[in-house]
Amino acid sequence: MSLNLLVMVQTCLSISIKTKGSAYHMRMLRIIAGEFRSRLLRSPEDASVSRPYSGRVKESVFSLLRGWFEGAVVLDLFAGVGTVGLECVSRGAKRVYMVEANRDISRLLRENIADLKCEDRAVVIQADALSPAALASILPPVDLIFVDPPYPLVQTSTGPDRVRAQIQRCRSLMADRGFVVLRLPFDASHADLRIPGFDGPEQHAYSHGMFVMLYAPSTSSADFSGGDPPMMNGKS
Repeated sequence: MSLNLLVMVQTCLSISIKTKGSAYHMRMLRIIAGEFRSRLLRSPEDASVSRPYSGRVKESVFSLLRGWFEGAVVLDLFAGVGTVGLECVSRGAKRVYMVEANRDISRLLRENIADLKCEDRAVVIQADALSPAALASILPPVDLIFVDPPYPLVQTSTGPDRVRAQIQRCRSLMADRGFVVLRLPFDASHADLRIPGFDGPEQHAYSHGMFVMLYAPSTSSADFSGGDPPMMNGKS
């Protein structure tokens, strides 16, 4: 069997593995491009525990940000098993902070990092992604911030405001150029998604009620600009 065919088979099948009293799947979660291209990631047996980006959506979002990963500092809030954060490492990020509150998911995340031998570039922070502790150890400036809150959280009456407030706090960690990527189950007509200190959101709709919002640090003195982020032509 050729190597390419083997990779295809591994990617399409659900592989259950048990290690020292724990179990995990390596199912449909893989690095798309870069240093660790086609490497599979450990994921929880219970698929409802984690809701990672699909490969197609992840590739689309990363294409929007092409040119921003090499040498970047990235913050991944609600990191899960590292589907996004480790993709950033693979594409050249020099440091990725990955915040995940769930202890079991954090363990799988650390195991994925160990499997890829990228401990020098990937930092796990086990904390509530919306708490001050999540940001306390981040060394600025941060170039890219990914925010992927659980859908049940943002569908509560207070959830969207909590997420927006944490993103606003992140502004002090960023330089004048960069992007925040927020994934939500609703569009900007559902709630006021403007965030003080940022331009945007620029909205990208995907299937199954999934929306990705892009924000850029505002260079104006106004709290809300309501405009689209500047052209994504890479870092200068």
